[in-house]
Amino acid sequence: MEPGPEAEQRSAARPRVVLVHGLRDEGSSFDPVARLLPGLEVLRYDRHGWGASPNWDGVEADLGGHVDDLLRVLAGRPATVVGHSWGGNVALAAAIRHPDLVEAVGIWETAMPWADWWPREHRAVIQETIDRAAVTRPGSPRQLRERALAAAEMTLTLDPPFDPGQLTVPRVVGYGTASFPHFADGMRAFAAQVGAETVSFAGASHMVHREDPAGFASFVQRVADRRPATRLVAGGVD
Repeated sequence: MEPGPEAEQRSAARPRVVLVHGLRDEGSSFDPVARLLPGLEVLRYDRHGWGASPNWDGVEADLGGHVDDLLRVLAGRPATVVGHSWGGNVALAAAIRHPDLVEAVGIWETAMPWADWWPREHRAVIQETIDRAAVTRPGSPRQLRERALAAAEMTLTLDPPFDPGQLTVPRVVGYGTASFPHFADGMRAFAAQVGAETVSFAGASHMVHREDPAGFASFVQRVADRRPATRLVAGGVD
């Protein structure tokens, strides 16, 4: 798989942000958000297997494979990375693996059911969803593929996929007051574990980037503002 940024490349002088989508979603869902961030170079892409016409080989990528895909999007250039929902796992794992490339990381309502501090009832809901996906139901090829992908990705988070204690870059977590309560509880618990800034949006839901692009754009900007003011590069600073 060779994912590429769908956004038009902008001036290298603008801070870069990569947006990572969650389950049953695609990179283009961030298009309205990107248009509201003219001061940033916003990149988005379809994660392994997702999108209308995915370059997919029939094998679900593990989290390491998703991080590899994200690193190809970064192409060796540092950026802020913001993950929505399951995409936050990719963002966090990349920040731990390559803090030299991830300047700041933000996650919006990323479930971490493997953690003992995450709401127990949410893990039960996720397991029930995985079990339902195993039952054969009619659907289009895309629907069948996405059900399998969603179940596989949810399964990856039932066991610890990374150690949050290894995070060293600036981090921001967000949740909406109109979302499921376990996201608010879980995000606050995660923030307490890693010393992250916490952002709560009144009236926002889990799918805030689709329902309120301006609100999610402000979250992305807040994460980008946490990046170091200057960064050493070859021949000087950016």
